[in-house]
Order: sequence, then C-alpha cells, then structure tokens
Amino acid sequence: MTHNILDVLTYMFDYLFEESELDNTHEIDDIELKAHLSDAGFDVAGIDKALSWLENIAALQDGKIKPFKTLDQSSMRVYTDAEQSKLDAKARGFLLFMENIGQLDANQREMIIEQVMSLGEEGIDLEDLKWVVMMVLGNSNDGEVSAQWLESIVFLDENRTLQ
Repeated sequence: MTHNILDVLTYMFDYLFEESELDNTHEIDDIELKAHLSDAGFDVAGIDKALSWLENIAALQDGKIKPFKTLDQSSMRVYTDAEQSKLDAKARGFLLFMENIGQLDANQREMIIEQVMSLGEEGIDLEDLKWVVMMVLGNSNDGEVSAQWLESIVFLDENRTLQ
C-alpha cells in the first residue's frame, strides 16, 4: 500500500489526538507510534519519511537549519516555476491571505513552502496545504497560536468566511 507523507501525518495526528483524549497520562513513544502506523498499513519507508519531515520542521523552528535569510516583511514573494507547479493559484492565494491577516510571517511562509517542496508530490491541493500550514504554525516558537484557530483553518469551508 502506498501513501504519501501527508497521509501518514494526518493519520498519525488523528491517532495521537484520540489517544490524548482517552488517556492524557500515557505518553506514546516512537516505537509504539511506528508500530501503530505500520499496523494501520503504512510502509516503514513512508513512516520514516513522515517522521523525518516533522523533524525538519522542528529543526527549522529551532534555527538548526537556516534555508533562508531573515526576510523583510514588506517584500513581495515571487514563486519559482517549480513552486508554481506544486502550489496552484488557490494555494498561493491562501498563503498570501494568511500573511495579510497577520497569522503568517514571511519566514513562516518560507518554512511552509520549503516543507511543501520536500513532500515529493507532483502538486499539493489547498486542503493538504492547510495541513502543512497547521503543522508548521503548530510547531512554531513565534507567538501563541490557538489550536482551535489552527483547526478552523484546516476545516474551513472555502465558501465560508474565516472566523
């Protein structure tokens, strides 16, 4: 069974969320998590890629990896051809929207784009991009981000206004 990284990550987050609601005293270790994901049908290589992808977010947030300089918040982002092929106009518009409402700064945007480009997918749809945004912002050290607000982004109906 083949799955992409986001399939593994979304399943993993659902599982961890359910487990924390059932018993918030039990901490799940990597071995237990990998075993559960494997039992659910994910292959070991996909699990390892997904966990590595998450570790990369943490490294970016901690400043261990510096893929870009500190960016001027007033600058305009020009997407490369490869980025445009992965992120369609809706996805790029969503990132711009997030910046305009002050929920995403230029460095966080770059982290999101970096993570999207590392997914290895041909393209990413808006729903998957929202998951990436939630994962990057949820692991952010920059300011307080409400978990409820992050969930509202992921589950936002495109025909409704953001609350």
